[in-house]
Amino acid sequence: MSRPIRRGVAAALAMTMTMAAGAVTGAPASAQPDVGKSPAKPKIATPKPARLADGHLNLMGFWTRPGGLLDVYHGPSGVTPASKPTPATSGPGDGGQRGDNSGSIVPEHAPLKEPYKSQFAIMQKKMAAGTGIDPVAICLPPGMPRMMGAVYGIEILQTPGQITITSEWQAASRRIWLNEKTHPPLEEIDPTYAGHSIGHWEGDTLVVDTVGLRADPPINQSGLPHSDKMHLIERISLHDGKLVDEVTVDDPEAYEAPWKLTYDYHYRPDLKLQEYVCEENNRNIGANGAAFFGK
Repeated sequence: MSRPIRRGVAAALAMTMTMAAGAVTGAPASAQPDVGKSPAKPKIATPKPARLADGHLNLMGFWTRPGGLLDVYHGPSGVTPASKPTPATSGPGDGGQRGDNSGSIVPEHAPLKEPYKSQFAIMQKKMAAGTGIDPVAICLPPGMPRMMGAVYGIEILQTPGQITITSEWQAASRRIWLNEKTHPPLEEIDPTYAGHSIGHWEGDTLVVDTVGLRADPPINQSGLPHSDKMHLIERISLHDGKLVDEVTVDDPEAYEAPWKLTYDYHYRPDLKLQEYVCEENNRNIGANGAAFFGK
């Protein structure tokens, strides 16, 4: 799956220039570490201004998952950050609970009902045998809520009456309508990967209600299923400079009870959304043309 390598090249050049400058000039005395003092905490970047003209929080800009691919991988050049990546709070680019660091671990969820329970058990056996096919491996959109896993980050745009979230992964995009109070009747909604989302603010929390979702995209890489009756409620807010999206999955046809996923993001003003073409250089297609995710 192709992606421009200029981020990696830029990182390499920056590291080289920094090293060269240090070799010539040496570090100034003021930059020498103070023995015995605790290192200063890194400054957490947040969008500026903090609020928009309507008084709501400014969420606009590019956000990445802690431990996501932009933390640990900088393109085909193989250049990686000089520092270690922040440990992931959930699977990079997938729908994992906190602590899921692989993207393939099954998140904690409510018990499945039949026939979804049996379908998932079959998928788990196929995954263990290396024969399970993840739809995104053949470049199908991740769907909701999985697109919020954002392996390459998300861009948020706020305009009057609408918030648009675009994931660089698969170029998946969704629109949250702030000027609509209710969804159209379900029988009038054509199910889509992103569904139909309406939102409103509760103080500094953006509450998003999504219905009209296709049943075929799994919730995460493990193949966790859902029905076309799945209803998502997201509560998106800022905590200590970190964007947090708490997702409640309510699907009474497939699950015994509602359950939650949580995604965290860091604001990255140094990065911008880039073009992602899944069909080019797709490393998840084997020699026989079958889709797979390597172990």
